[in-house]
Amino acid sequence: MTGKQARQIKSRWQFGLGVTLAAVVCVASGWVVLQRLTTSAIDPSSMEPLTSPSSDPKAVDRPTPSPSTSTIPTPTVTRSVPPLSANQQTTSTPLSKAVLRQGVFRVGNPTSYPVRVALLSKKAVEAGTTPVGKPRYEPPAHWDFSPEEGGAQGLLVSLPDRTLKLKTGDVLVAFAQDGSGRYWGPYVVDETALPLWNAKAAEWQLILSP
Repeated sequence: MTGKQARQIKSRWQFGLGVTLAAVVCVASGWVVLQRLTTSAIDPSSMEPLTSPSSDPKAVDRPTPSPSTSTIPTPTVTRSVPPLSANQQTTSTPLSKAVLRQGVFRVGNPTSYPVRVALLSKKAVEAGTTPVGKPRYEPPAHWDFSPEEGGAQGLLVSLPDRTLKLKTGDVLVAFAQDGSGRYWGPYVVDETALPLWNAKAAEWQLILSP
């Protein structure tokens, strides 16, 4: 009875040892397999490097083209200008003004100086019609006045070789002949304060100041 029990105990011990060894082997095998799976999952050689957005030439930000100002249509503003009336056209034309203000010449010397009045008259032609190189003025003319000759009323003057009609642009100057150096002008007809235009008499008046 004792020997049989000893054999039974021995058999049970061997069976338990075998089961324990088998369990240990299974656990060890499972652990090894788990380690290999984990290592392969995080293996750097198997991982693809992340690409930086800035290193990819296709991913480089490009400036957004702004709309060109040349493509923006510019609104066209049309302004209607009323035509000039006949009266406005006549008064705004320099040639018409010159024709209307042509007149005889009156000179007065109320001063105490003997005076010479000189005239440089423009040719009675339209601007730009005089040939190049030729003078645009008539030969100069002059008149001599004694002290107080003509007074404040003035005297009409003329020329022996042509009709005298003062007009816009003619140049006048007066100077004393006694060596005092006194002079008047120069004056440009219809552009300076003197001579004065007398519309009623149709004449230009130059009355020298004392």
